[in-house]
Amino acid sequence: MNQSGENKYRNWIKGILAGVEYDSASNYYYILLVSAPILLTIYRCYTEAQNFMVYFPALGNIVNGEVYAYLLEYSSFFVLMLVIPVLMSLFSRRSGVLLSLFSLRGVKKNLLWVLATLAVVVIPSAYYASTLSTVLTEYPLPRVLLQNQQMLPVYFLGLFFLYYLPWEFFFRGFLLFGLKDKYGTPAAVLIQTISSCLVHIGKPTPEIIGSIPFGIIFGVIALRTKNIWIVVLLHAALGIFTDLFIIY
Repeated sequence: MNQSGENKYRNWIKGILAGVEYDSASNYYYILLVSAPILLTIYRCYTEAQNFMVYFPALGNIVNGEVYAYLLEYSSFFVLMLVIPVLMSLFSRRSGVLLSLFSLRGVKKNLLWVLATLAVVVIPSAYYASTLSTVLTEYPLPRVLLQNQQMLPVYFLGLFFLYYLPWEFFFRGFLLFGLKDKYGTPAAVLIQTISSCLVHIGKPTPEIIGSIPFGIIFGVIALRTKNIWIVVLLHAALGIFTDLFIIY
């Protein structure tokens, strides 16, 4: 490309970006924001359980093949929502705050009110959810668990560590703590709530609606406690107890 062509190209780019305030010092925040739709799209389009049933047809011939397909989904989710964001934060030298969220000291310090929240809010909410027809037709996700409960311990362990942990880390850690210094705490809470709500599209309506207040509440809890395990425990308890109430 000659000099004249380069100038025309630059002017064309400038025309497109006219009025757009671009700050190169904020590149990390732009990358962080665009990572959410990219990673979540990969998850929803390519790594859900039904995809693995197609990738590995033999799973359909195994008694607990559906359970293994979901465990593969959760393993993929762990990589997308935790491993990749941690690597991104390491390269940006912003990993200190995120990794500190895994401290167990925060759980011990807030153990009493966490247990109270489980007893007063989470477990009753899970019981109520288990009575709704739309929830009954959706959960437990591997329908084989309704007849074959011997896989429940393995499934719930995978669900806790491979799904709920990376879920809370991504939304209430990576996005929330990564954006609050740039855009302010209220905006960061709302951005991660919007993102987590959109991922619920396709789920039962009560779950979609509930993801909005719970997204805000979990965001505030993570900010106040500076701990990820507390919201993991609360979120996981809500999902696991709902399954248990449906199964039993």
